[in-house]
Parts: sequence; C-alpha cells; structure tokens
Amino acid sequence: MNPSAIADARTSFYLNLVGGDVNFYNDYLQLDLPQRPWQKDFSFKKEYLRERLNGAPKAGSASAEVHLPSLLVALGPWAALAFTNRGRAFVQASNVSESLARLARYGLGDADRLGLANQLLEDNRFNLHVDSYHEFALTYARTFAPNPEHFFKGGLTLKYLVGLGGGYVLNEGTGYQVYGRDSLQLRSPNVSYGYTDPQAYNQDGHGFGARYGSQRLGQGYGADLGFTYEWRPQHAQYRYRMDGAEQDDPAQNKYRLRLGVALTDLGALRYANERYVHQAALANTRTVQLGRVDTLTFNPLSSVGPTLERLVGLRSQAREFTSYLPAALRLTADYRLANHLYAGVLWTQNLLPARTIGSRTPSALALTPRLEFSRAEVAVPLIWANNYQNFQVGAMVRLGPLFVGSDNLGGIFGLTTATGANFYFGWALALHRHRRKDRDGDQVSDKYDKCPKQKGPWELKGCPAPAPPAADAPPLSSAPADAPASTAPAPEAPAPEAPAPPAAPAPEAPRP
Repeated sequence: MNPSAIADARTSFYLNLVGGDVNFYNDYLQLDLPQRPWQKDFSFKKEYLRERLNGAPKAGSASAEVHLPSLLVALGPWAALAFTNRGRAFVQASNVSESLARLARYGLGDADRLGLANQLLEDNRFNLHVDSYHEFALTYARTFAPNPEHFFKGGLTLKYLVGLGGGYVLNEGTGYQVYGRDSLQLRSPNVSYGYTDPQAYNQDGHGFGARYGSQRLGQGYGADLGFTYEWRPQHAQYRYRMDGAEQDDPAQNKYRLRLGVALTDLGALRYANERYVHQAALANTRTVQLGRVDTLTFNPLSSVGPTLERLVGLRSQAREFTSYLPAALRLTADYRLANHLYAGVLWTQNLLPARTIGSRTPSALALTPRLEFSRAEVAVPLIWANNYQNFQVGAMVRLGPLFVGSDNLGGIFGLTTATGANFYFGWALALHRHRRKDRDGDQVSDKYDKCPKQKGPWELKGCPAPAPPAADAPPLSSAPADAPASTAPAPEAPAPEAPAPPAAPAPEAPRP
C-alpha cells in the first residue's frame, strides 16, 4: 500500500514464506441463492445468476497474486530495506455496453428475444485485457529529520517485471447490428488487438531460463512512491534512558494519528517477440457483413490475424504491444482510539484512463476498525468496493506467523446476494523489535554492561565505582598497633667522643 511503511517498523527482520490472494467482482450478474450452499439438497442453477439491468456500461475483474519468499531487514533504527517477489495475473473487462454483455451471455440466437435484433447498436466502447507477470522489487525507506511530535518518513520501490503472457481487445466505437441467428453487420470498425501466443510454452527449449532470458515474451519496469506523517503528542511516554542517551521504545506504535499518500504500480510491460507476439488493427471500412459467425474458430490462436485479414481486413500489424500496470493513488489515515484499538481509512483510486491498455485497480473506500497486538490482530473492514458500487463487510485474523482474511464475507459464505468474492492468506516469520534489555536496572544495556549483576554508571560500563580509602586508616609501620603515632623528628645520634691522651707517670719517692 505504501513503501514508506517499512521504515521505523515494529520488526527488525521479516520473512514472507508464502501467501496469496484472489479477487473477483462484476456489476452485471448477481448471485441470489434461495438457501445456503452448505444446507442439505443444495444444487446450483443458472437461474440463480440474476442480471442487473440499469442501462449503464458493465465491468468485471478477476485477479490473483502469489506471494513468493520475500525479505525485510531494518538498517538501524531509521531505515529499512526489502526485497519482494510475487506473481500477478489479471482478466478484466471495462465499459462493456449492457446490450453487448447480454449478447455475450445468451448468444446471437437470442437477440430477437432480448429485443436487440435488427437495430444498430452504437453504445459500444469496451476494453478487454489479460495480463500475467512476475515481479521482482527492491524497496528502501527511511525517516526524515525525525521530530519527537511530528514524524515523517518516505519510501521508494523499484520493480523489474517479466511478462509471462497477455492480450487485449480495444474497441473505440464500432457499431454493429444483429440480423440473424448467426450473422451481424459491422459499421466503421475501430478495433485493435494484441496477444501473446500460448504456443510459446509448448516449444522445446522454452524452459525456465528462456522465459526469463533472451526468449522472454516481455519485460518492463515499475515504481511505487510513498510518504507517511505521524502525529505523536505523547511521545515522551515512549522514551527511556539507556546507555547514556534517550531512546525510543521500538516495540510500540507511538502515533495518535498517521496519514499516508502513495502512488503505486507506475510503469508498463512491453511485449515483443518475432514469433509469439501479435498486434493489429482492423481496417476502418464502412460496412462489413459477417455470416455464420458461430462457425468461426481461432485455433490455434495464431490464426486470428489471417482470419480477420480475410473477413474484415487489417490496416496495421506489429510484433509488439505495451501493457500498463494498475496505477493507483492510495490515501490512508489511521487513528488510535485506545491502547490497542485503531480505526483506519483507505481510499484507493484507479489512475489508468478507460482507453488505456493495461490492468486496473478497482477504486474503493474502506473503514477498518481493528484490535492490534504484536503477535495477534483482528480487523473488520467495511468497504464501498468495485468503483464504489457495492458495500461489503470483511474480516481478518492474524495469529503469530499466520493470517487469513476476506474483504467480502458475503461472497465467500453466501450470507448475502453477491457480485464477487475475495480471499487472502499468508505465512511469515518476524523478529520483533524490543527495548534494550537491562537485567540489573542500571540503565546500561546487557549488550554493553561489563557487570550485568551489579549496578553501575554508563561511564564505567555498568560496573560499580571502587570504594575510596578510609580517612583513619593507619600507615604501614613495624610499631605495635597500639603505639601512638608521632610527627616529631627523630633525635640525632650523639657524636663519638675523641680518645683521651695518655696519663703522665707518677713522681718517684725521694731516696733516703
């Protein structure tokens, strides 16, 4: 819906394993069942398909997608990269006059009963289109100057397409008149057509490599562009301090209101092959009589050109044609009503003009209340679908890696009269983003905490500061522990005494 959605997402890694969806609608035939299909003795009858006759042009579409393995990876807190891989197919008709739709259903033999015989019918401008292709896409999204309260992000998807087969018939005003059970008259034919021949897949050597290599039937390029704004008036309650800085809680949706705008499927496929691609326009002659129409066959399909050249004449032929992607404008709004309760609005508007050759996205408006948790979700979309012509009720349930849903429960279960059906499912694996873990609660995450069982500041990587030495601790000394400390200087040692001189001899006594 919007490539910018993957930035600042709640998952750091998302692997889509398989998924798919099918969608069918029309505004010509309506299914009216007298009883539920699962009730006893139910059997389908063609009378249960009732025509919706109002004189307006008719349209119908059948589309399907197969979602193949795809991957999303967060590039830090502000950016994300995704690779997606899917197959898409469309069979569509638009602007078909009511008279032509009725003749197509009942056949020329019932033209008189329908009141459509022997009169010139000119309300006849239709576009029939068939297409199938394999899409490989790369998406990059990031936030722009994130503001705590006003948050912006943008995304871009680039696509490479391999055309697997397609075709079209474009009538821009040919008049016709049915004048028999198997005959009609064309007035000023203005019809062009193109197609890829299915025989291409029956040839030897046209295997997997050839379909994606030099012998491919077609290739093309496309793009999606989107922007998202989020209003976060209570952003402070989703912030916490960790590892020396303020952090956002990545596991929580932080917005009160989210608005998005996106242009999707901008681009085209070019089918070109000298053997298996055909394109031509009928000669614009005044009147052409065609009899025994019911005996005309186009088998193999390559006989279309020679047969029409013989019956009507061709004014141009080529070996290529271009088919445009289902370009659409998508506007979204999502409002948070309570903690896990949301209400979303999606407006999808087809951008492909009526005369353009290509697939189309049906215009629709949807209001979807939902209850959302990280590993579970329930939504109930209320949709004005199929170019705003039908009101439908859907439901979606997501449990862990699985989700299933439908945008038209009445079409699936026969709960109401139905003009179409829709169903989708998917299986994916995701790694959800979380707050940084901090087991000891010291605001230093376990990733950087050197002492995960002790509290400490970020500057010391979560380790406690060493205790300072005590102020009354004794100095290291050999004195007894209880000897008082003295700050007086030690007395100087006495100088050694000089040796005494020898004693004088005693005087002799007088002689007698």
